[in-house]
Amino acid sequence: MEWELNFMRWGNRWWSSSLLDYTIPWLTYLGSHFAVILFILLTLIITKQRKIFRRLLLLYGIQSAIVYGLKFLIQRERPFYFLQEMGSKLSKGPGEILDPSFPSAHAALSFMMATLLAYWFPRFGIIFYVIASFIAWTRIYLGLHFPTDVLVGSLLGYGITKLFLQYISLERSE
Repeated sequence: MEWELNFMRWGNRWWSSSLLDYTIPWLTYLGSHFAVILFILLTLIITKQRKIFRRLLLLYGIQSAIVYGLKFLIQRERPFYFLQEMGSKLSKGPGEILDPSFPSAHAALSFMMATLLAYWFPRFGIIFYVIASFIAWTRIYLGLHFPTDVLVGSLLGYGITKLFLQYISLERSE
């Protein structure tokens, strides 16, 4: 954990800017539960496929159960408890952080959405994964997650979704 704290302190010195300090707390919400629910609802509206909607809800439930099961099993404190010197750089977005740090749900959900979008639109897959990586990085920038929280969350989001897609179709049926 000490190397992660040192990495975050170093990062705070090198990648910090007033523009990022203003925008990152809002951009991080692209990986929130609200964003995923909106994504699932938009998929229903666009595809008009209740079967896909139900399956996306199932995937979201599986992702959430695994991520939050691990969070409460491992009980890792969030980095901002150890990084008081970052002060104003730490997240000041709406809501309170009540759950443990490991793994990052935002990273998992971002990579879940990126993997689904890459499945549906393979030509743009790299773009979706770059966006998901950026969302995951915002969690480190804000002092809300250690790098390993984000790495494991990202791998879970990607891996669970790929496994899900191996067994359950999300193709449109006409």
